[in-house]
Amino acid sequence: MRLNDILSVLNDLAPDYRFGGLQEIRRQRRPLRKRPSRHPFGSVREDWAHHVGGRQELQFNIGDDEDMLRWGIAISLQPSRSLPDVTVQRPRLRKLSSLLETHGEHLERRGFEMWDWMHGQRSRNRAPRRVTDDLYAPGSFVFVGRQAPYEEFDPHRVLRDFDTLLPVYEFVEFEPHGAPLALYTQRGFVFEPDPPATENRAKATTATRTPGISQVFLRHGLLQDALKTELQREGAVVSTENRDGRGGYVDLVALRDGEYEFYEIKTDATPRVAIRHAVGQLLEYAYWPLPARPKRLVVAAEHPLDAEAADYLRTLETETGLAISYRRICISP
Repeated sequence: MRLNDILSVLNDLAPDYRFGGLQEIRRQRRPLRKRPSRHPFGSVREDWAHHVGGRQELQFNIGDDEDMLRWGIAISLQPSRSLPDVTVQRPRLRKLSSLLETHGEHLERRGFEMWDWMHGQRSRNRAPRRVTDDLYAPGSFVFVGRQAPYEEFDPHRVLRDFDTLLPVYEFVEFEPHGAPLALYTQRGFVFEPDPPATENRAKATTATRTPGISQVFLRHGLLQDALKTELQREGAVVSTENRDGRGGYVDLVALRDGEYEFYEIKTDATPRVAIRHAVGQLLEYAYWPLPARPKRLVVAAEHPLDAEAADYLRTLETETGLAISYRRICISP
């Protein structure tokens, strides 16, 4: 299937999705005298296309990428006749960066990845996170989305993804910096116990993940499965990847005697680094507005706790009054 054919299918089906109202959103919020186009996308340019009016915006982009189909959102700092001064894109890139720093995990869990081009050189795919400083220079192109072989093209999947990304577009284009973002509808923590014999969701990887990313996810999944088994043997009801109600996901929640324990699993090389990386996340999951207030916060990793790290946690509990502990996860060889 050629790219022009793909765009035609997407334009035809778009009215059944929120993304189909993109041009009306642009008309109302720019404001424009009239709707720029009946369809989200215009014509193909070489091997890619963006939405009508997207050259100077955070653009919905679809195109050929290493002989695969890509779709998602992008910001281009590549000069062109229609946009010779690309510095006007830097505020958009800063807003996108701040959004990814806060909500990148949510997008990652939905299967989105991030990559970029700088002067024609493509980066590897990575998790959606903060935009690095070098990408603010003219010549860069920053992309957040997915890839798939052309023969696996599913227009409904693509349009559902565009619906997911539409609030990102609206935030970057129209909302003041620091305004809250509605990427998800659930507000507040709700315990969602795993069904019996559920397969661990953290093991899932996408076909485009680099080997290093895949290895980390697989190790994380093994640790998560082992911890879940241990806690269930102790009589706890367990939920893995439980939503925190604000776009984050708690690695594991255990319910004992009517009270919750939040576990954050880390694959770091030492307990000190694992504690450093996990505690901030646990505090946010537990005490950000609409707090869940679990009984205990637990950093979980596979290395034994050393004396200095144990003393640090005791001091932290004593000085703050928060119940924070460390649990070693043992994986059978």
